[in-house]
Amino acid sequence: MKKLVVIVFLFSNYWSIAQVTLQPLLPQVGLFQKSQLWNILAINTSSVPLQCYVVLSLQDRQSGTEIISATSSDFALDKGSKQLNVASLTPIQYTYFSFGGDKMNDFLTVGSYMACFKLIGVGHESGELAEACVPFDVEPLSPPMLIMPADSSVLQVQPTQFTWQPPAPLTMFQQLHYELLIVEILPNQRPEEAIELNAPFFMDLNVTGNIMNYTGAYPSLDQDKWYAWQVVAQDGQSYAAKTQVWDFKVDQNSIPLSIPTEMPYATLKRNLEAGSVVCKADLRIEYDNQINDKTINYKISALGNANNKIAMSGVLKLTSGKNFIDIPLDGSFNTNKTYLFQLTNSRSENWNVKFLKSK
Repeated sequence: MKKLVVIVFLFSNYWSIAQVTLQPLLPQVGLFQKSQLWNILAINTSSVPLQCYVVLSLQDRQSGTEIISATSSDFALDKGSKQLNVASLTPIQYTYFSFGGDKMNDFLTVGSYMACFKLIGVGHESGELAEACVPFDVEPLSPPMLIMPADSSVLQVQPTQFTWQPPAPLTMFQQLHYELLIVEILPNQRPEEAIELNAPFFMDLNVTGNIMNYTGAYPSLDQDKWYAWQVVAQDGQSYAAKTQVWDFKVDQNSIPLSIPTEMPYATLKRNLEAGSVVCKADLRIEYDNQINDKTINYKISALGNANNKIAMSGVLKLTSGKNFIDIPLDGSFNTNKTYLFQLTNSRSENWNVKFLKSK
């Protein structure tokens, strides 16, 4: 009889411990801080008080890659519910695998995530007591916004620039760049439909700044036709946010865009900050050799390809101070295609300019 009582007691104790649930209280989308991951409601419906801790696994929802693993400190979970947060679970031990955010300012980078939590008991109630997973998306507080050409504008000259405002805050992005898309609007189409359905009239998949110079080397926009345009922000290979769709047309009496006969020297900038230039037979660059390198390596890559294939490379001789260099371009360079010219000096600094070769 005594054995039966013990067995019944043990079964009852196990059943009561199993009556524990976790409810992560995470926003499904928006700006997100790492500390918000620990906003959890723990509910103990049994009569047994528990000593436990929480284990977190944060994964990229698209690739399944684990980004962060973390373990909280122990805490007591009495009967009823308890609101957990980063303060009540501190100290927390983090392990970072592929976390691209800033560990100090606490913000997660833009992306799609899956957060999985396990409540682990310690002492005589050791083992996994509850588990919960919740998906969420991190988006910028403000998406990119188009500036020029203005919405529904009729241009008196061929456009030379497309400009937009970057998404905010910029600290959420590690490898921010943009895709610019221009399509012709067919009769009885809305601009949004044209962007979704029509073949691109022009597309640049690797714009590194928030200005795209539309030079004479690009296809000429037909007069008196309406065009829709949109910019999509990317963080590395991941989608970040996109603008609204705006439309414009070029007036039938507009002035065509011309290419100057004598191309200026393009000043190189660090970290892909430079805009695009147009060149003819030679690429003309200006580089300020402040560290007195005698020679320097360069490469030219075709942008828009999956691997940014190298089209040309070599070594240049330098003098101290400003250098004005002409680099001949052979027939392998395509017109209407964007290339990236890059120098790497002895400090491992990259100096760049994007260019297009005109006819």
